[in-house]
Order: sequence, then C-alpha cells, then structure tokens
Amino acid sequence: MRGALIGFGFIAMGHMAGYEQLDALQIVAAVDVSPERRAAAEAAGLHAYESFADLVANEDLDFVDVCTPPSTHGHYSSLGLAHDLHVLCEKPVFMPAEAGFKELVEDIWRSDRVFYPCHVYKFAPILEAVKEITRAPGFGDVLNASFRTLRRGHAVGVQEWRPHWRREREISGGGILRDHGPHSIYLAMDMTGRTPTAVSCLMGRLQENQYADTEDTALMRMRCDDGAEIDLTVSWGADHRSTTYTIAGASGFVSVDGDNLTYTIEGRTSRSVITSGFDDPSHKSWFVHMLRDFVRCVEEPGRQDAIMREALLTAFVMEAAYTSAERGGAWIDVEVPVTTRQPDRV
Repeated sequence: MRGALIGFGFIAMGHMAGYEQLDALQIVAAVDVSPERRAAAEAAGLHAYESFADLVANEDLDFVDVCTPPSTHGHYSSLGLAHDLHVLCEKPVFMPAEAGFKELVEDIWRSDRVFYPCHVYKFAPILEAVKEITRAPGFGDVLNASFRTLRRGHAVGVQEWRPHWRREREISGGGILRDHGPHSIYLAMDMTGRTPTAVSCLMGRLQENQYADTEDTALMRMRCDDGAEIDLTVSWGADHRSTTYTIAGASGFVSVDGDNLTYTIEGRTSRSVITSGFDDPSHKSWFVHMLRDFVRCVEEPGRQDAIMREALLTAFVMEAAYTSAERGGAWIDVEVPVTTRQPDRV
C-alpha cells in the first residue's frame, strides 16, 4: 500500500523508521507547511507538498498517516476519509470538545476504510510481556494499578516550526495530560483489561516558566468496572526521566521500571530485563510492530470497533479529567457515546 505522511516533524521520523522495515507499506510523499521540512522530505526521497489538496491531486494513495500537532488531527483525518483513504492518526486521536468531533466519528463509522489510532506504547516489548502476565490464569482479577511517567520537560519539536508547540494550548489542546495522558490511559485499559467509569484529577505546574497556560503535572485516579482503581501520574516537572508501572491482581503482581520487569504469580517471583527504548522519545523501534498491526487491521476490518472503542474511551477519560481538575478533583463519570458500529451505519 502506498501512503503519505501528513506532517514531517520529529514523530514522523519514528514512523518512517517503521515503514522502512516493511514491504507491505511504502511512504511516497509528505505534506508540511514548513518549506524547510518539505525540503527534508525531498532529501529523504519523498515527494513533498504544501497542502493536502496538492497531495491528492498528484499522488495515487491508499492511506495517510497524520503526524501533525493535535489541533489539526481531526481536520486531516476527515480529509483522508473523504478521499477514500485509510487513516492512521497520532495521539491524541480525538478531542471531543472540538468542533467537528461528532462529524468525524460519523465519518469513520460510515467509511469502509480503516481508521487506526497510533497507540504505539502498546507495542513496547516489555509492555507486551506485561499484558501476557496479567492475562495469565494465576494472576487473578486486577485489583489496582499505578502508572507513573516522569520527564524533565516537554518534548521539543523540530526547530523549523514552533518547537515548543506542546506548551501552546491553541495547538496542543492542553499540557502533559493532553500530550502523554493518552498513552497512560490506553495502556491502563489494555494491560489491566479494565474499563474506567469515573475520574478524579488534579493538575498544575511544578515549574515556574513562561508556559503558564498549560499544566506540567497531572495526578489522576480512575475508578473502573468491578471495583478496580488505577492511579496515573504524568509530569514534565521532574528532575529525572523514568517510566514505572505496577499492577496488582488477586494472586499476582507485576512491575515495570524502565527495562526491568519483575512479577510474582502464586508466590513465585521472576525478574528479567527486556530492552524497550523508553528513553528514545521517537519510539522508532516500536513503530514497525504498530504498523504491522495496522496492516492486519486492513486485512481484518472487523477489528475497527475495538480500536475505535479504545480511542473514544481514552478521549472521554481525558475530557473527564480536565473537567475534574476544573472542579478541584471532583469525581466525574466517564460518559462515552456509541462505541460500536450500529446496524444502520454498516
């Protein structure tokens, strides 16, 4: 299948590393508003265009991969579907408060193309191992979990176009919660098998700097079905970089500290090191696995409902978290619209 990258910035380089390892997918073009980034795309052997209209007027494509900042995710996703293309989209995939959100979801349900959220953290080798452990019969029902992501600051984009856009609310839609929160939320659901039903959140800034309108730290609690509770901590205000997750089951426990995996099932403890590249912000080693999953989704379109449900739940949990923070941490029910394809939309 032939595709194009929409946005040729830092995260697109991670995507490119994945495409270069696959015969089934070929990136032939890129769209970017920056002349310098278009020149970089051409230097990489791609056709480069300033607009989506120029792209589709000149290229025969099967899919587009949206790697732009959040404020344009919905716009380019809708354009891709309107041109009968499969669409991959970087996180945050949906922002329900934005104009056009409902129309985009309807477009996805009506289309016979695949809409694929780039939830790449699920494909980190150590986290794939965690999912197997928590699903093992001896682990028992998940009772609680904690996900903590600490960073020294926000990820900086390419120098040619607004490198600090993650701290510009009109472009990013928020701070650390909008940027890294999706990873924590969909991972929590994927690794525990639990569905959030209510959220409490506090957020603010640990660092005094020029980015006064976006949070650098968020503390979330999610109440889930069957009584499980999950704590999420994300921060750009730490003095070190670390990624740690713990999950407790009725008869098992698993923890991740970077590449170090420890788990106990029915009294037996195991420890191992699974190199996973958490310190590489481009995540280039993970994207090939994600892209293979996209290909499988194209081959098995029935999987669309499950990936849409995950993306919608992630989005509405985040919306509930922002509402909770505005109300001083009050518990907010997670209300999600239809998350499966309806018979009259097939």
